[in-house]
This record gives sequence, structure tokens and C-alpha cells, in this order.
Amino acid sequence: MPICDGCGAQVNDAHIRQRIERLEMATRFRPVHISVLLIDAAPPARLEDYFYRAASDRSERSPASRAYFDGLVRCAAAVPGPGMTEEAALAEFQRHGFFLIGAIECAIEGDGELAKAIERAAPMVIRRVKVSYKPKSVAFLSPATEALIPLFQANDWADRLILDHGRPFADFLSTGRLARALGGKDTD
Repeated sequence: MPICDGCGAQVNDAHIRQRIERLEMATRFRPVHISVLLIDAAPPARLEDYFYRAASDRSERSPASRAYFDGLVRCAAAVPGPGMTEEAALAEFQRHGFFLIGAIECAIEGDGELAKAIERAAPMVIRRVKVSYKPKSVAFLSPATEALIPLFQANDWADRLILDHGRPFADFLSTGRLARALGGKDTD
């Protein structure tokens, strides 16, 4: 069985195909110049819940995925609804220079496994950010990404990190602090 470049695990062909499919969806909405790179831990297990999979029928997404999607695109002042499709919201997100990645590019089951995978991938995450993404700023979106903050600070990114009181924006869906930090539409 091959080793996945995205998560470092021994995987089957279906896993590799799903990773490539997610990368293709994300690339479609990647800004030429990334203003803010948003780093979450990993993509969801269900492909239907992947942020960059623009659903024509929002009921395809789980309720948590819809809330996550809406919370992130709200940062670009784009909220899907009767007047805006998810595709249009993603295009607006892109137009604002926002891009979302996972520290790990593949879905990981269990918080313990996720923490270990992020720890193993940390040097590669820094390299991807410096060489490939080259953003103006970086914001972290979940408690699992907190371990990356000191590494980024030690690699000359301290002044370009957008943090929530020194930590990731773990509760950005309920507080609206990420949207305010990025200049988007607030829900409070």
C-alpha cells in the first residue's frame, strides 16, 4: 500500500483519489495572491462536507458543515442563501484573497491521531506555506492547530499571524471574532 503525501499514512487507492479530488476543488478557488491563509486541522471525512465542494443543494452538507461554510464565507461578507449560491460565496471568498487549507490534507479519525499527524507534518506545513502559498497573513482555526503557532513564530511569521488572544479561532462560528479580525460580516 502506498504512503499518502497528505497525511503520511499507508492508504489505499480510494484515499489517494479523494485527496486529489479535494485538492482539485480547492485549487479552483485558490487566489493568485493569498491575503489570508486559514489553516484548520484537516478536512472532514465526508466529501460532501468539504469546504471547497460547492453544493448546489445545501442539504447535501451536514448541519455542522453548513455552519462552518457559512462562518468562513461570512469573513468575506458573503453568505449563501436565496441571493447567493455556495459557488458564488466561494468566488467572493477567493476574491478577498482568503484560502483555507488543512494542516493535514486528509481526513483523520480521532483527536489523538490528528494531533500526532499534525506534529509529524508541522515542518511540511511551514514549507508549504513559505514556498507554495506565500500568504500575507496566517490564521489558525481549531485547537488542534495550536501546536503550529510556536513553530510559525519561530520561523519569522510572528508578525503575520492573526490569532484570537494568542490562540486559534476555535469558536469562530459562535463568536464572530474571526470575521471581525478579517473585516468580514459579523454575526454578533
